[in-house]
Amino acid sequence: MVTCPKCGCGECKKDGIVKGRQRHKCKSCGYRHTVQHVGKSSTVKRQALELYLEGLGFRSIGRFLKCSHVAVYNWIKAFGKAADDIRSDKAIEVVEIDEMHSYISSKKFCWIWVAVDRYGKRFIDCVLGDRGIATGKQLWEAIQDIQIGKIATDYWKPYENFVPKDLHIQSKAETFTVEGYNSLFRNFLARMRRKSKCYSKSKEMLKYSVTLLMLKWNYGLEDILN
Repeated sequence: MVTCPKCGCGECKKDGIVKGRQRHKCKSCGYRHTVQHVGKSSTVKRQALELYLEGLGFRSIGRFLKCSHVAVYNWIKAFGKAADDIRSDKAIEVVEIDEMHSYISSKKFCWIWVAVDRYGKRFIDCVLGDRGIATGKQLWEAIQDIQIGKIATDYWKPYENFVPKDLHIQSKAETFTVEGYNSLFRNFLARMRRKSKCYSKSKEMLKYSVTLLMLKWNYGLEDILN
């Protein structure tokens, strides 16, 4: 409820926009005034992120928190920018790599290549693009400076073009960890579900969403919330 600053009446109606701010008119005395914008607290923004990473879409979160879904979108985007790098420099015994598909724009295919630490039970990195050699090579270039014992993949042909032969293990039986982790995306991101009306309009936002969920499962979300 908007209160008139002149007469204290609690009945004011909207009266246009002035310099990007909502103006009101008092029904009692006719006084016109604007209300100072007060942004949502960090607690509300944190709650929005937590709900997003539990599978709710922007509009559902907006309804729950009584705020604009556009505001929710901007908060998640800001969190995603802050969580740009999830890698660790620790040596990894076995890295598993796999690719999964999602949609962007007018429901065009987009492939997400994911690398996980089998025994450390954590995400290492991801890249988005097509399912070809160039995208897979981007993922390899992102993790190749880490000391790695073995790299396990399935039999998808492009892997042979960028994974070093002396490190490479190709077997469907050796990608059980990363395939299990792929199911987390389907479960906890609304835009990743197979039968969903939610989908990403940009590759950038899909990358932020995937990175934030990775960070959550790596127990690193507090780093961007504090």
